[in-house]
Amino acid sequence: MGLNTETKPIIALDIETLNAVSARLRDRAESINQFSLAELIADLRIAARCADLLAHLKFELGELATKTTDSDTRLEIRGLLDDVDRANPGIGQP
Repeated sequence: MGLNTETKPIIALDIETLNAVSARLRDRAESINQFSLAELIADLRIAARCADLLAHLKFELGELATKTTDSDTRLEIRGLLDDVDRANPGIGQP
């Protein structure tokens, strides 16, 4: 058996992408009219809010990282921002 050499796409989670995803999810949630899809509507709204919040937090943390004079704190904030800049869809999947 050969190794799977197919690489998974890298999804950037920059502020612009998060804001765009948030808007699309919110629009899709609003366009669903069937009552039986109420749970999907709620999930889409929650996901849209999460994307909004993550974009806002990333922006604010980026601002704090540029303002702080403590180099260790700045490096930790930048490390956190780097961690959330990438989404690997394969994480947690068997």
